[in-house]
Amino acid sequence: MKPTDPLLIVGADGSIGRALAARLVSEGKPVIQTTRRLDTLSETRIFLDLTKEKEVEDWHPPCQVATAYLCAGVSSLEQCRTNPVQSVAVNVSNIVKLAKTLVASGTFVIFLSTNQVYDGSIPFRKAEEPVCPQTEYGRQKAEAERQILVLDNLVSVVRFTKVLNSNMPLFQRWIQALDNHQSIHPFSDMVMAPLPISFAVDVLNRQAEVRLPGIVQVSGEKDVSYLEVANYIAQQIGASLDLVQSLRSKEADLQIESVPLHTTLDTSQMRVELGLESPDVWSAIHSAFSKNIRNNDRPN
Repeated sequence: MKPTDPLLIVGADGSIGRALAARLVSEGKPVIQTTRRLDTLSETRIFLDLTKEKEVEDWHPPCQVATAYLCAGVSSLEQCRTNPVQSVAVNVSNIVKLAKTLVASGTFVIFLSTNQVYDGSIPFRKAEEPVCPQTEYGRQKAEAERQILVLDNLVSVVRFTKVLNSNMPLFQRWIQALDNHQSIHPFSDMVMAPLPISFAVDVLNRQAEVRLPGIVQVSGEKDVSYLEVANYIAQQIGASLDLVQSLRSKEADLQIESVPLHTTLDTSQMRVELGLESPDVWSAIHSAFSKNIRNNDRPN
């Protein structure tokens, strides 16, 4: 393995994969990206479809790769719940096959996982605690973790809490409604421990440098409710707080598998081994919507 060997991002079309690719390329690092978009293929953007078992079995990277980030997967809780067979094929069977191929070639593999491997009954879950998922997505991620972690010391699982990018559809819908003096209905009993996507990329970049095997947990510093987030956004854009009318999740016409009391994870290894501290949750939330505020349209 040479320092000049490229980095591989599997799932470069997703929000984290796309942001990670942009950062690495901007730093002048050699990067290979996988995509399912045929119209974007190039020498450094190669095709890989994790829904195709045979294709994954026959796939090999085009050259020696130093580190591979496994960012691809079905991340929608609803899709995993309603299509478990298809989502298991991607999130477990084929992602594990890919990890085995990469480890066998000497590549350090970083698998992206989630706080959903826990039930959320207590805050700041430690990485060594037994998993106890309550959603189909969480069960799939927990099983993929189990199979990947036994492969070799060349594997790392990075568990994230809620990662926010600058195009969060929920926040955009809230802002549009508030701009039009329409009410919004955030859940008062659902929480998140948000992270800005830039920090998620910081962690992944650093992990490729340190190559720390095992589990690394990345979490917002505390949980905040969706109601608190909606109130914060309303205040920031100058909207009336009267338009923020909360609901409890049971009052909504949604199929919700689990409403965890907590989503935070213990981040001891991240702090000690990677030298990174969880950012303030409100700065994370602000970064996720501030680019979409039309300042000239703000109410007086």
